[in-house]
Amino acid sequence: MKRSRLLALPIALLLLIAATRHPAHPRAGAQEPAPVAAVQSPGMQGTFVLEGAANEAVVAAINSGTAKMNFIKRPIARSRLKKTNLPPYAWVKIEHTPSEVSIEMDGRKPILTPADGKSIKWTREDGEVFDVNTVWEEGKLKETFVAGDGSRENLFSVSPDGNALTIQVTIRSPQLKAPIVYKLDYRRKA
Repeated sequence: MKRSRLLALPIALLLLIAATRHPAHPRAGAQEPAPVAAVQSPGMQGTFVLEGAANEAVVAAINSGTAKMNFIKRPIARSRLKKTNLPPYAWVKIEHTPSEVSIEMDGRKPILTPADGKSIKWTREDGEVFDVNTVWEEGKLKETFVAGDGSRENLFSVSPDGNALTIQVTIRSPQLKAPIVYKLDYRRKA
């Protein structure tokens, strides 16, 4: 009995020390740290025009990403991916405020989303419905489309001089062995 009390005392002291260094609950009245504001890129506002012929890079990424698929599914997947990714958008217009992001591509109706990552429902021209959200990550803008069969992420980054925009596209699906990734380069419209 005496021995168990002797063991309990050091354990209790260690627990007390740990609790004072790492409290499970903040003290009453203590303020929570303010959330870190997302860093938006002011240079990302504007209209950007596609540089060069990007079709070949998109087709190569689709072919590579579907190469290990079942021979029955592969042509169906390639056809659908080409239909939704080709041709690449000829131009992109981005506008944003602290609370909202607007992305317009090739004169289609702009997609307006909250800048905080909350999803909205959006219907593509062919009738397919997506959950779409945008969020700022270290000065880059990430736009994500999610459907029942997969997702597409557009990661927009602007060059330090503000004249070039790169969109890294990542397509994910349970049907794919690995994501399909390709980049599109744009130049600021004069």
